[in-house]
Formats: sequence, C-alpha cells, structure tokens
Amino acid sequence: MLVRLVKNQPSKGPEKASRSSIKTLLVVTLVALIAATAWSTGWIPFLPVAHAQGVAKVAVNPSSISSLALVQGTTLTFQVSVIDSQPFSGFQIALLYNHSVLQFQGLDISGGVLGNDAVFSSECVNGTGPYCFPDSRFDGIGVVSVDLFTDSGLNTTASSGKLFSVTFTVVNMGFSSIHIVYDVLVALSASAPLGLIFIPAVPYDGYFTNIDCPAASGTPCKPPTVSFNPPPSPIANQPEFFNAYAVSQNLNGRISQYNWTWTMGLEQRYYNSPAQGSLTPSTNITITFPDPGPWVVTLSVQDNYGARIYYVLTIDVHQIGVSVSIFYTDPDMHPLPSDSDGNPMVNAIITGGILRSMTPGHVLAWVNVTNTSGSPLKSLKLNVTLPLDWAVNPAWLPAKGAIHVYYANTTDLATNPEITQPSTITVSTGNPMLVQVEIQSFNATVMGHPLLTAESILLSVKLSYTLTGTTQSAMSYPRNYSSTASLMVWTGPEFTGNDAAGQGSFFFRVFAESLGRHGIRGVTVV
Repeated sequence: MLVRLVKNQPSKGPEKASRSSIKTLLVVTLVALIAATAWSTGWIPFLPVAHAQGVAKVAVNPSSISSLALVQGTTLTFQVSVIDSQPFSGFQIALLYNHSVLQFQGLDISGGVLGNDAVFSSECVNGTGPYCFPDSRFDGIGVVSVDLFTDSGLNTTASSGKLFSVTFTVVNMGFSSIHIVYDVLVALSASAPLGLIFIPAVPYDGYFTNIDCPAASGTPCKPPTVSFNPPPSPIANQPEFFNAYAVSQNLNGRISQYNWTWTMGLEQRYYNSPAQGSLTPSTNITITFPDPGPWVVTLSVQDNYGARIYYVLTIDVHQIGVSVSIFYTDPDMHPLPSDSDGNPMVNAIITGGILRSMTPGHVLAWVNVTNTSGSPLKSLKLNVTLPLDWAVNPAWLPAKGAIHVYYANTTDLATNPEITQPSTITVSTGNPMLVQVEIQSFNATVMGHPLLTAESILLSVKLSYTLTGTTQSAMSYPRNYSSTASLMVWTGPEFTGNDAAGQGSFFFRVFAESLGRHGIRGVTVV
C-alpha cells in the first residue's frame, strides 16, 4: 500500500480528473518536443534526449548507502535534489530500483524548492496507485514516478534544493541501483508551445547495497565502472559499431551482462549480452538506427555479484544527404538576364535565315553540390547532361579550361578556390554531351579535407551554341534548354562507406531576333 508522507494530501473526486488533464497535457507536449522513451516489460526504461545537454543537475543523495548492517526490515531514504537550475514550476521524475531488494515505503515533498503550494499531478509505484496516471514511457515494475507542480503556477526562485525524498524498506540482501530513469524540469511560459518550457538536466544516480563482495570479505559491493564510445557520425539505416568499456570494482569481479537499449520517441529497441544460449558476454554491438534524429543509447552492465550501473548518451544520428542545383551565368559570371517570366534567357540573332550570333556569346552552366547531412563526405561521382545543341567550348582537353571545379567557400563566384583535377573529368561526345566528374578523395584536392556539413563545391562548364552558323527559323523560337545532374556521394574515400544520391535540373530559354539580309531589323520572336 502506498504510504504518503506529504504535507499536502491530494483530494479525491473532481481534482483527480483535473490532474489527469494536466498529466495528459504534459505527456502530449513531452512526446512532441522531447525524444522520450517507451517502457518494455522486464527491461529498463531510459532517459529522454534533453539529458544530453544542460547546466541543471538532478542528483540522488546520498550517492550511495552501503552497509552490511541494513538487514531485512530496516528502512532507508534517498533524496532527489536539483542543483543550479533556472527557475521552474514543476518536474516529472522517475526512479528505477531493484524491487527484489527494496520495497517502496513512502514519499515526502515537505521542505522542497517548490514551496508549500506544490501539488501532485501523478504519483505511481510499480505503474499503479490511487493517484497514478501511468506514463507508458517509463512507469512499470520497480519504478516510482512523481509529477509535481506549484498550485499557483509561480516559478520557484531556488536554483538548488530538495525535490522529494523516497523511503524504502529493505526486503532482501542484494544490490540496487537508484537510477534516474527519467527527469525533466518544467517552467511556465505564455510564449512557449502549450505554455511549457522544458529545462535540460543532467542526472546523477545512486545505489544501495547490504552485501559484501566477495562473500564474507566484509567489503560492501561497489557498482562497476562503464562507458562506451559512440561512432563519430552515425548514419541512419547503416550498421554502426559500439564498443563498451566496463570493469568490476569488486575483488575477483567480472562483467557478466551487457544490456543495450536505443530509443527515440516511443520507439525502443534492445539487445542483451550474453545472448540466449550463450555464457560469454560481448562488449561490442552493431546498431542500425532506422531513422535520423537524437537517439538515447543506454548501456547497463552487471558484474558476477549482481552489482549494476547505467551509462547513457544521446547520439545524433544523421541522414546522408546532398542537394544539387543548377544555374547559369555569362562568361563574366554575371547571372543571365531574365525573360518576362523570370527565367534565364539568351538572345540569338538570325540574319538571312542563318543564326549568326548569340548574346552572350557563351553560357556558363553551374552545378552546385552541397552537403546537407551531418557527416563529412569524402568522395563523389557527378554526371551532368548538358543542354541539347550546346557543347563544351573549347573542346575538352586537360590543358584547356572549359571545365572547372571550385570549393565554394566564399560569397563570390570569382574568388572561390579552384580544386580542379583534370584527370577526374571526362566528357562524352554526342548531342547532348555528358560531363563526368569523379573525385576519389576530397583530401587529395586543394581543399585538403572532406566536404563538411553545409559546405559546397561548384562545377562550371563553358558552353557554346552548336546551331550558330546553321539555317534556323526565328519562328521556331523561343526554345527551352535544360541541364540535368545526378550525383552519388560517399562518407569514405574511393567511393566507400555510406552513400547517398542527389539530382537536379534547370533550364534557360533562347529567344531569336530576325534581321534582314542586310541587317535590317525584322521580327523578334518572344
């Protein structure tokens, strides 16, 4: 039965429905704004993404209660405190404990930083209780959760102090982590979505033990130490390697379990080692994240004495992506003039039925490739189909400069550093012509480094109109001429690693002005 040691006792009846509405509002908002977690029976729930960053701290005090004298039937109390937080008006916190060793006895909010008008929105023990509105993301067996808010809605001015304390009864000999499985501080704001601001807080766990390791040594058990190194730039839908580092702090101790969970929003996946049917735990795991975004990865390890600890990191998983766009300029790198519809245009002069000249005389076709992912790109293959009836001019030879590749690190086309490697460029004959660029390693270019997030390169191709000097009818104009570009990029050199594709296209128009045989102006076709 729930033993309540609170100063303000919640009433029954209509107020419970009101608290349910508050709880629903908080849960809906949290799901929308924080990548929180789901509860899976028999497994551990995990921290929300907000814990990855923040100045405020939520800590279990004392950090450990360790005594061989705390036998069955004795009681002990852990306090949950906030440290160095900005003003807030409520919180939602859940603690995970070993229910085979400790039994929840009571909850106390007196003397807390929220003052005397603090009221419960929900309180759950093992996912139930007379005033419990369970949250499926963390409530379950071995979890006590508390939702507490000021009745007046006024923010507290205390940056540090008590949030609440929990009293347990020892029911067995053993070890129990006191793991802050979920914590969020909430402030009211009229300008924020749904009127709530969520304050990031870093959790600090505690533990209880009344057994010695090894048995009869007289030395109370300690939790292991644990950490893991995440991959530097994890990519969605690609296998990512994690390696754990864990050591038992107990004499003759060894790590017997590695339990991994990765979660974003309400999606939760997990892996236990050793796997079923195996006796040997593995420190390594390969995870494939199905979607980009902030994933909370939790590693829980246990040694052969049953001492357990948790390690949590938020991993920003990226989607490999590139954007490809095409635009046109004159040879002086000025944008082409626009027609009445805003499309880039070129003018042709037809005299005596012969197309004599173009204004401008040449067109530069530009392909802009931008890294839109969170991972560096190290190699690239770019195929550009040039407009029909337009050709590379002068005809492509490595010694001739009709094609250039630039690192677009300035705001002026004329000042971007050139990274052209003629050996990486091929041009196919025919109509239309095809330009191919294959960069095996950006590090090997003048850039000297991968194409980083939000960085761009530019391909420039100088074009001339192959119909110049041929018989043409002004009535067949205007004509649309388009370029298309297709692209593959890789996170590794020499077209290895994770890959992504992109494509783009754009057109310009050619208008014709007809002059008489002796240059007398005729009709302009628009």
